[in-house]
Amino acid sequence: MTVRMTISMPDALAEMVERLVAEGKYASHSDVIRDGLRALEARKEEHAARIAAIRGDLQERPKGEFVSMEAGDRLLAEWRAER
Repeated sequence: MTVRMTISMPDALAEMVERLVAEGKYASHSDVIRDGLRALEARKEEHAARIAAIRGDLQERPKGEFVSMEAGDRLLAEWRAER
């Protein structure tokens, strides 16, 4: 199903859309917007995956004494390499 929408954007973005179509990189304004929205969705998914990985690391981290940031970075790198 296709839904027709009217959107507003700043002049600079509209010019970029026009330029991309004029350069032949996209067939239409809609193609530019669709590709941009797909890229946004991919970026959101990558961000969510990074957050999930960090949370997983925090849950699985070895328990112990506090160490300096440098020592912690080194220990984390070693721990990740072992996994």
